[in-house]
Parts: sequence; C-alpha cells; structure tokens
Amino acid sequence: MCEEVLRLILAQLYLLDKLYEGLYIKITMDTVAISDFRTNLPDFINQVSEKLKRLVVTVSGKPKAVVISFDELESLEETAEVLSIPGTLEAIKKGQKEIRQGKFITLKELEKKYKL
Repeated sequence: MCEEVLRLILAQLYLLDKLYEGLYIKITMDTVAISDFRTNLPDFINQVSEKLKRLVVTVSGKPKAVVISFDELESLEETAEVLSIPGTLEAIKKGQKEIRQGKFITLKELEKKYKL
C-alpha cells in the first residue's frame, strides 16, 4: 500500500510540475527602473501578488533585484525543501517515467482497493 500511495503522490507532483511549467512559461518577467518602481509601488505590488507577475528592478539599467509574490516564494522554498531530501529527485523521476509508461492507478482505484 505504501508504495502505491507514494506513486500516487508522485503522479500528483508530476501533474503539478507540468501545470507550474505551463504557467511559468506564460509568466513574463518585466523589467522596471527603480525610479518607476518607487513611483508606482502599490500598482507593481498588486501586479505581483494578483497576477503572478515577476519584476526585475534595475538601477542604472542593470538588474539589481527581483520581486515575486509571497505565495511564489513560499512555493519555491517548499520545493527546495522537498528536493533536499535524499532520494526525492530520483523518486520523482522514476515516478514520471512510470506515469509515461502507464504504470499508475487513479485515486478512485486506490480508494476502492483499500476501501478508503
């Protein structure tokens, strides 16, 4: 049972990864001069928090900082924490391979099998 639950979790992680990948590609990273950033700070913060926009703040035309939403930062930190567990990345890759090969069961099948 434990291995099947792990496979299900890995399948869900794979799907979330694909979703994030799709969203990430659509998210543009705009560049803004620090003077413009200061002037329009509330608007930029709203764009970052509500529209998942990323901002590169420049000083004299050189990138100096990136502004991302709090939720995105939390997500990145959680991902880094999970991936720091020994063997996690290998398990995820194995799970992705098994999914591509059709070696998985759905949540409904798992619930039925173990009467959850």
